[in-house]
Amino acid sequence: MTPEDITVVIPTFNRPDSLHRAVESLFWQGARKSGFRVLIVDNSADASARMAFDTLESAAPDKIKLTYLHAPAAGVANARNAAMDRLETTLVAFLDDDQTAPIHWIEGLVSAYEEFGAAVTFGPVLTAMPEDIKKHRAYFENFFAREPALRSGYIEKPYGCGNSLLDTAQIPGEKPWFDARMNEVGGEDDVLFARIAASDGRFAWAANAPVYEHPLRQRISLSYTLRRALAYGQGPCTLARKADPPRYGSLLMWMAIGAGKFVLHGTIWLGMFLIRHPRRAFQLDKAVRGLGKVLFWIEMKFYGNATVSQAKRADLPRPQETRVAARRDETSATN
Repeated sequence: MTPEDITVVIPTFNRPDSLHRAVESLFWQGARKSGFRVLIVDNSADASARMAFDTLESAAPDKIKLTYLHAPAAGVANARNAAMDRLETTLVAFLDDDQTAPIHWIEGLVSAYEEFGAAVTFGPVLTAMPEDIKKHRAYFENFFAREPALRSGYIEKPYGCGNSLLDTAQIPGEKPWFDARMNEVGGEDDVLFARIAASDGRFAWAANAPVYEHPLRQRISLSYTLRRALAYGQGPCTLARKADPPRYGSLLMWMAIGAGKFVLHGTIWLGMFLIRHPRRAFQLDKAVRGLGKVLFWIEMKFYGNATVSQAKRADLPRPQETRVAARRDETSATN
């Protein structure tokens, strides 16, 4: 297995500057020497990423093949399904348009896939937080990250699509693979991974394949993260409701668990709030996730037309800064 057998898919929605940063990080991959494919899926109605793609395509290394796909039907599931229909490789790696990949990212995913052969291989997500964010900084860094203390190997729990490698030959059932009912609320990957698990598919962890998450400034707030926490908490109930047939017993169980967590962590948060404990946001997050299991029917929209507006260009590293940082990364890795 070589990197040239992989397509890196980057769904994007009205964030051309962020897209520049994500794709340029791929130009410095160690795997660029053998080559790989990059599929940019523009999910905006007005093809807002087209100009960015043209610039990136002209700057791409010779062995990295960039392809543009306009998928105007808004929604994260629609974007991912459009990418799956366009694939020319069996393996697909997902990188979000607000993420960047260190130089050995693809090699790390491929190495774990070759060793474990899982249907889906996940890697860590590290938070690149602006230096001026002070209040609740530890909470925000943890919220946007995915850093379980795991060694490379098989895992029972699947994670999100961002920074994952899918072996499409191991995906059961007919297309579309991502559930369009989840277009604006997210969780379309949870439904897919539940299907894989039900067919005895395996999940693996690639500890040496991290990416960096660059959260938009308007997302670095409790008003945003707690809405997401409520939606994350709804996850088990959503899977129970959307099962065929629905698992109502499981739904009631998760509601009871959620109510208990809301009371427990809400009480702890109240005490920490009264003394202004610096880590109180962690308990509030857990309480809201519990509440999400109770209020499972409330839709929280985050994607497609419901997405937040893109960050200002000034908040993003300029292309030259990204290239300089990548060179430093590459130099330090080879010393």
